[in-house]
Amino acid sequence: DVHLGKGLSSLGRPGIGTNLNSRLVDQIKLLDWIFEKSLEHQVTSIIFTGDIFEDVKPDYSLVKIFFSFLGKCANGEIEVHIVAGNHDLKRSGANYTSVLDLVDLQDSEYLHFHKHLNTLHFDGLSITLLPFRDRKSLSCETHDQALIELEERLPYELSEIPSNHDKVLIGHLALEGAIYVGDEVDDQANELMCPLSLFAGYDYVWMGHVHKPQVHSKSPYRAHIGSLDLSDFGESDHQKILILFDPNLKSKFIEIPVPSRPLKKIVISIPKDGDATALVQEELEKINKATPLDEAIVRLEVKLEGLESKNVNRKVIEELCGNLKVSYLCGFLESRNVSVVPTAKQSQIVDNTISPKAAIKHWSQEHNFELPQERESYLAAAHATLEKLQGK
Repeated sequence: DVHLGKGLSSLGRPGIGTNLNSRLVDQIKLLDWIFEKSLEHQVTSIIFTGDIFEDVKPDYSLVKIFFSFLGKCANGEIEVHIVAGNHDLKRSGANYTSVLDLVDLQDSEYLHFHKHLNTLHFDGLSITLLPFRDRKSLSCETHDQALIELEERLPYELSEIPSNHDKVLIGHLALEGAIYVGDEVDDQANELMCPLSLFAGYDYVWMGHVHKPQVHSKSPYRAHIGSLDLSDFGESDHQKILILFDPNLKSKFIEIPVPSRPLKKIVISIPKDGDATALVQEELEKINKATPLDEAIVRLEVKLEGLESKNVNRKVIEELCGNLKVSYLCGFLESRNVSVVPTAKQSQIVDNTISPKAAIKHWSQEHNFELPQERESYLAAAHATLEKLQGK
């Protein structure tokens, strides 16, 4: 998942004049890196697992950047197949629209956007592409019914695959037991959690959607490939990967580490009477020796103990980060821990009781009922019960 445009405000240095946001520059460089790796390994096809853009209505400049990349691939005679992700689709009833519909309007034999289940056939290899779906999009009342609906469709795809082919499925759905790290799930009530058994018959399954790369089964192989780049500090320990699949390889596929720009969240506590600026300098230099901050995006949090501690000299620390070749100091926060001495309250005692009827109404307004009629049913039953109790 590419997520072009993600993290621009939180992780990127704003662009000035014609310059682009530094985070967007990083994302463009990774697209260029994908193209270079494709040439290096004589790749015939690139498959994206979805969520090309962070927003379903991306800024036109992001669309232009991605279509420039697509044009470069087409000129290099590399096919690009994009599986529709939840960030790519806008639903109106049973219909889906997407800015990526423009891909098919290019009328290029090399560029394809897949909004529906489809299987591609190559020499010795067949790949089924499974776009994002949820319970609502499958017109099902329950989660289990939606999974059955999916399960009934996959055998038709498998039946068209030659028996001697490697069978691969690539999609944009969550595998059961997946570890989430951010905002992958839009609507928990409609999200499908797919058991691994759903994909029986396929030798290899890679899903996008979930940002953290993780393997759920090695035989048969079931995994989340993860997003292309580090999206926030919750992902700072991830090693993002690409999969290079080749039926002629003994191992069938290899993982290629993505050269993501490192994210470093640094928290430093300053004791009472400590020289905050000197101690922060010392700690940053110590961290830099252990794991270099060169070219990293850094968020710094300084916790001052007590009222006596002086604030950090920000200019000195910013200069140090520059000397350590930090790419961008995206946050510099200071907080102060102080002891609070409670004072005696001088207030009149008030009667903060509430009548039973008012309590019933208040609770019904605060509680989230799934259906509007449930609230009415609750109120009717509660008032009837209250009348019986008051009658006694």
